[in-house]
Amino acid sequence: MPEKLCSLRWPEESDYELVEQWLKPLSPTAALTGDANELVFARDVREANESGRVRYLMVDTPDGVTIGVVNHRRVGSAGSYAVGGAVGDPALWGAGAGAEAFTLLVDLLFHQLNAHRVEFTTASFNRHTMSMLTRGGFVLEGVLRDYYFLDGEYHDRTVWSILRDEFVAGANEHAELMPVADLVPERDKVRARTLLAKYLAADPPTSLRGVEERAARRRPY
Repeated sequence: MPEKLCSLRWPEESDYELVEQWLKPLSPTAALTGDANELVFARDVREANESGRVRYLMVDTPDGVTIGVVNHRRVGSAGSYAVGGAVGDPALWGAGAGAEAFTLLVDLLFHQLNAHRVEFTTASFNRHTMSMLTRGGFVLEGVLRDYYFLDGEYHDRTVWSILRDEFVAGANEHAELMPVADLVPERDKVRARTLLAKYLAADPPTSLRGVEERAARRRPY
């Protein structure tokens, strides 16, 4: 199993300032995400995260250095999410941490939040994201023509998605190389089920007893 390049965690107060710096107007990171002229303030990112409109997770290296951020939000009907994010330092682009961070995010959505569909959009000039998306897993759903204007010309926006059955197929295919992490170890789940089965085998008091009697009760007034 390859060594992990990053992990995800809940933001701390100082992280919102980092996001603001990374995505300030005309920064390299903002340009790559197609948001070169957008104003991103730490207070707005915090409010969106704490309200649940957009959930942000910070990307840390194994030695604890924060290098980026990913996010997800509900779209469309139940079970549909849109994801986004960025690695803040241009020197780290293409090193693999960004792709791994998005993989962890997609795993979280399908494996913990019961997602049915996950959507990702990116500019056609973003070679790092294109390299990740075109390797497989995500399906190209559409092209929004002349969506961005950068460096004197228009660029398209591409729309990609992955459905639950496609995620499951990929998780099975790459189970040994990139296993999907559980929050509760399987051995603990097995132990809990064993304890419950042992308890029930002894015919203990449960809420199932007296169902008919309770159903037949009449109110005392």
